[in-house]
Amino acid sequence: MNLETLDDAIAGAVRAMQHGRIGFSLQQINAVDESSKVLYSECLGRFVEPDGTVRTRGEFSAFPEASKVDLAFGLDLLDLAFEWLACHPSDVLGCDISAENIADERSCRVLYDLLARHGAVATRMVLEVTENLPLKTLSVATDLLKGARAIGYRIAIDKFGTGKSLLSIPADLVKIDACFAPHRRGDAAPMLRDMVALASCAVSTVVVEGIETYDQLEAARTAGATHVQGFLLSEPTLPPIYSRSAKAFKRRHRPVSPGSHFVQRSWRP
Repeated sequence: MNLETLDDAIAGAVRAMQHGRIGFSLQQINAVDESSKVLYSECLGRFVEPDGTVRTRGEFSAFPEASKVDLAFGLDLLDLAFEWLACHPSDVLGCDISAENIADERSCRVLYDLLARHGAVATRMVLEVTENLPLKTLSVATDLLKGARAIGYRIAIDKFGTGKSLLSIPADLVKIDACFAPHRRGDAAPMLRDMVALASCAVSTVVVEGIETYDQLEAARTAGATHVQGFLLSEPTLPPIYSRSAKAFKRRHRPVSPGSHFVQRSWRP
């Protein structure tokens, strides 16, 4: 993606937040031995341009230039997930928690305040934390996640195997990154088994991401994974299945100044 396209994506995300054109699609996490059993569904962020073009959160979130926008986008997405849970009492959702959400004590307090206000649905929310967190944030992140678990949230280590191991943080499940899913019969299977075995030392629920073929599903089963995620069993739509209309949208987070959410509240257990 060139810089001009990146700038356009960031600007488009800001406008979408301002006018309520953000939402999410869902992708299920299925039991490896019985695919009809769903552990939970992950929220995948979407935003819609004025001309109807649908964009994914990933089109801008991976770039440092977009960190403040991604922080606000993630908080709004989490807020939408809470609305969904309130209207769907049998559902369980998972939401990404970006590095920006737990970059320092101030951003942690913002996130903790939002989580605490929705504590009534905490047991039906999985907070997915990517393994590539900067080590300098590990201490403050650990305190936040301990506080979230005390409220009732479950914690998932996402994209396991792509960064510094976060098995030291409190977690309930581990998601093995899609890059370890074998692309050919027998391809990378020993490495997948090793990753599942390592994750199983810390948690009892291990998910393999990126499952697109039956060979990959069998490889995940053979490796000892308990669950899988991928297009084979659950293909999310590109258009969001849930969003907040411009009329009903209430801006709770300023997209370019996340510090305005700062509240003096401790998350430490």
